[in-house]
Amino acid sequence: MKRLLPLLALVPLASGCLAAAAVGAGIIISQQVLPNNIHVTQVALDVDKVWPSVKEAVSYYQEPGSEPTVQDFPRTIHAKVDGSKVTVEVEAIDIDRTTIRVTAEKYGGLSKDNATAADVMDGILKHLQKT
Repeated sequence: MKRLLPLLALVPLASGCLAAAAVGAGIIISQQVLPNNIHVTQVALDVDKVWPSVKEAVSYYQEPGSEPTVQDFPRTIHAKVDGSKVTVEVEAIDIDRTTIRVTAEKYGGLSKDNATAADVMDGILKHLQKT
């Protein structure tokens, strides 16, 4: 029993950490990196709010002198970022649930560019949290 008491004392601290992490995450429901360096994030926002924000955020990363290709259905952006071909897909899952996918390829698709995909996803999420 004496060994159990110190562990029980940690339970409120652990649950407080989880609550703080949930508040810190804000709009993010889940994040993961799938095979082939596909960055996927699900956010607690409606797609009609996410899509314009994603288009604006990607435009900040777009290489000067090039234009992103934007397709409204399905919601897809192809952009050139730091020498990589970046693809961003935005998909409505439910009301107030949207999935964002980001991939980046270098050297004509011969190599996945994990760092660029991660940077673009981070920029999109920061932009979403500001709006």
